[in-house]
Amino acid sequence: MNVDAHHIEATIGADPGEIAPVRAAVHDLAERAGFADRADDLALAVNELIANAQEHGAAPIRLVADADAGVHIEVTDSGGGFDWGEAVQEHPPRPYARRGRGLWIVRQLVDRVTVERNDDHSTRVRIDLNQQAA
Repeated sequence: MNVDAHHIEATIGADPGEIAPVRAAVHDLAERAGFADRADDLALAVNELIANAQEHGAAPIRLVADADAGVHIEVTDSGGGFDWGEAVQEHPPRPYARRGRGLWIVRQLVDRVTVERNDDHSTRVRIDLNQQAA
């Protein structure tokens, strides 16, 4: 993992144990960028995105994070996919559904979520924090 004051690049494999150091680095980046009140939320969102990529996509998983006027993070997996119809829905999941909470939770924690399926079947999810908590 490469980390500096305003940028993180990490490549993650299929082991869930690899998420914790990336989550901690994202938390620290958010704090340095002036988002201390939202750092826990951002770290949880990143945890969920990487876990989803490990389960539904394929390694390697790449995370790139930048902090300028906000915090912007992209998580890209190497393919495999997921139920696209469920993933792009913005309403809450059904109460007793076994799946479908991941991206919904992420949407509650950040200001913007963008999901793209690429031509090579990889998936890129971008999340943004654009405003500090009041």
